[in-house]
Amino acid sequence: MSKNNEDRIKWLGIDGFLVILFPILSTIIGYCIINNVDFVIGKVVPYTVTTVTTLIFIKYIGQVLHFSKNVNKK
Repeated sequence: MSKNNEDRIKWLGIDGFLVILFPILSTIIGYCIINNVDFVIGKVVPYTVTTVTTLIFIKYIGQVLHFSKNVNKK
């Protein structure tokens, strides 16, 4: 039974954030492409995506390091 709980999507965590972020970014990018808003396409979107990706990567690295410390203690 505990295995099923581990496989569930946590909508209030990173998974839910990414699900909400994707359509928002897609809409903004589509609007900016149609209306030739170069600043958003050239500056805002790349920096936003880079920042979000880096934060998620750091979070997962922290989880891996935390897990590896627990394995070494056993």
